[in-house]
Amino acid sequence: MAIGIGSTLLIRSWKRTRLLPEEVALAVAWVFVVGGLVWLEAYLKGSTLLGFGPPWTWLAAAHFGAAGYGALTVTALVCRTVSHLQAQCTLRVLLAVHPVAYLVTAAGISGVRYCSELGALSYFVLFVVQLGAFFFGNPSRISVGPRILLALALAVPLGTIVPALAWAWQQPLLDLGGMVKYHGVVNAIGHVGLGLLALGWGRPQSHAPFREPASNALQS
Repeated sequence: MAIGIGSTLLIRSWKRTRLLPEEVALAVAWVFVVGGLVWLEAYLKGSTLLGFGPPWTWLAAAHFGAAGYGALTVTALVCRTVSHLQAQCTLRVLLAVHPVAYLVTAAGISGVRYCSELGALSYFVLFVVQLGAFFFGNPSRISVGPRILLALALAVPLGTIVPALAWAWQQPLLDLGGMVKYHGVVNAIGHVGLGLLALGWGRPQSHAPFREPASNALQS
C-alpha cells in the first residue's frame, strides 16, 4: 500500500506544469514508511535485523516514521506555504539534506565514528534553517490560524534536538527512556503531528498546478 501511494504521488508530480522537488519528495517520503514497516515486522517477530534486536528494532521503526517520512513530508509541504523565491530554494535544498542527515545518523547508531555528532548537528542546522526560511519567506500561502500552528510545530525540534546533541557527544542529559519521551514522542507529536495538522488545515496549494488535459487546452 505504501509503495502504491508513493508511486501515485510520483506520477502526480509529473502531471504538474513544472516538476518541483517538494512534489517529488512527497512521494519519496513513502520509502521511509516501507523501511519502517520492515523494522516494525522485525520487532513484532522478536527477531534481529542488521545486528539490532528489541527494543532497537522498535526505535528504528519509529525513527523511520517520524524523522524519515514525517519530517521530510513536513518540509515538502512547508515549501508550498512560502512566496519568497529564495526561501523556496532554501527549503528545496533541505529536502536533499533530510535523507543525508538520516543516513548519517543511522550510521552513527551503527557505530561509525563521528557520524552521531555529524548527524545530530545536521538536523540542528536543518531545523534552524527551515524555521528561518518559513518566517522570512513570506508564508502568505497559508491562512493565519494554521500558519501560527505550523510556526509552533517548526519550533519544536529546536528544543528536542538539545538532548539529541548531548547524546551524540556522549554527554547524555537523559537515559534511553527519557530520550524516547522527550525527544522521540515530543518530536512525533509536536513537530510531525502538529505540523501535518496545520498543513492539512491550511491546505497550501502547490507552486505548480496540474496541467490541463490536451482536449481542454484545445477547447480553451
